[in-house]
Amino acid sequence: MNKFSELHNKEIWYEVNDKTNVESLNKVCQLEYTTLFCHVKNLSKLNRIKVPQSMHIALLVDAPSDLENLKEALKQPDKVSYVLTEQVEQIEALRRLGNWGIGLYTAVDNREDLDRVTTNLLSTDLTIVTFKDPTNIPLELVLAVGQSNKTRIFKRVASAEDGGISMQTMEKGSDGILLASNKMQEIMDLAKALSHANLVQLELKEALVTGVLHAGMGSRVCIDTTSELFQDEGMICGSTSNGGLLICTETHFLPYMNLRPFRVNAGGLHLYTWGPNNLVPYLSDLKAGDRVFAINSKGQARVVTIGRIKQERRPLLMISATIEGTPVNCFIQDDWHVRVFGSQGEIRNSSEIKVGDKLLGFLDQPGRHVGLKIKETINEV
Repeated sequence: MNKFSELHNKEIWYEVNDKTNVESLNKVCQLEYTTLFCHVKNLSKLNRIKVPQSMHIALLVDAPSDLENLKEALKQPDKVSYVLTEQVEQIEALRRLGNWGIGLYTAVDNREDLDRVTTNLLSTDLTIVTFKDPTNIPLELVLAVGQSNKTRIFKRVASAEDGGISMQTMEKGSDGILLASNKMQEIMDLAKALSHANLVQLELKEALVTGVLHAGMGSRVCIDTTSELFQDEGMICGSTSNGGLLICTETHFLPYMNLRPFRVNAGGLHLYTWGPNNLVPYLSDLKAGDRVFAINSKGQARVVTIGRIKQERRPLLMISATIEGTPVNCFIQDDWHVRVFGSQGEIRNSSEIKVGDKLLGFLDQPGRHVGLKIKETINEV
């Protein structure tokens, strides 16, 4: 049985250096970068822009005394989330100075450097490493040691290509990338690489339809997202934590109304839907700002944010199926314009589904409490 994959929340940071210009900073602030990394000597660069509300600042200091006049030197000192040092012996002193994460900024040029980095991983919240050689073997070794603790490991790179590969090294990849480049194309390409690295692969399976029932009136939920959804995407919805069926986005022909490229007409209020970090919430629990998976017919899942939940009374259709012998079912709006995916990724109108048809479904290990995975004896029918 397929185990549900967890989303690794990777980040991309941007290094502010002597040559960084306002144009580059403004572009970074418009993309998926979460943090501006800056040596204290370059604080004036940060004061030339207004750091967005969702973005943070990480400072590299030469000594703890560099932080004494931080409020006077930086216009937005409340944005500082990490302070980093190149000196291991400064870590505890920096930790006592403020309520921020503490990081180590270091380079690996040889085996001695590598041993030093892995030895000190437990002492910090985050470690940023610059590697001398183009091979990712040293990164693999750091990741192997770091997987047993909560220290986040970032790699400093000069290109988006290097960053994209590093985010997938040893499957898990680095927790984040620090881009040290002022080239606009590299800045934009790394943001694209982040989207690809954060895809989660789910194993979709054939669901054999065993029953179709006109189930009467019920509360139906539409999930409206803040992202553009595509014709080969949908959301997994099911009545039980065993799994569900892949319901299409509203991106297919509608004769009497415009398409809704942000929407999935998901179905009954009681249904589960699948999302990041191994959470499987009820549709009734969802609200604006929550995140769920948009999944294509190949099982590639990306995270989208909910902008609105639209609940209305509508006639419902119950589709029952088995996936490798395990029963699943889904209640969707009983109307021709609601589509589900066939087992080959084809689009099927709900009103045409019949016993014996093969749809696209997802099989999960049962057992959920308020959407969280738990180990218990459970029988859902």
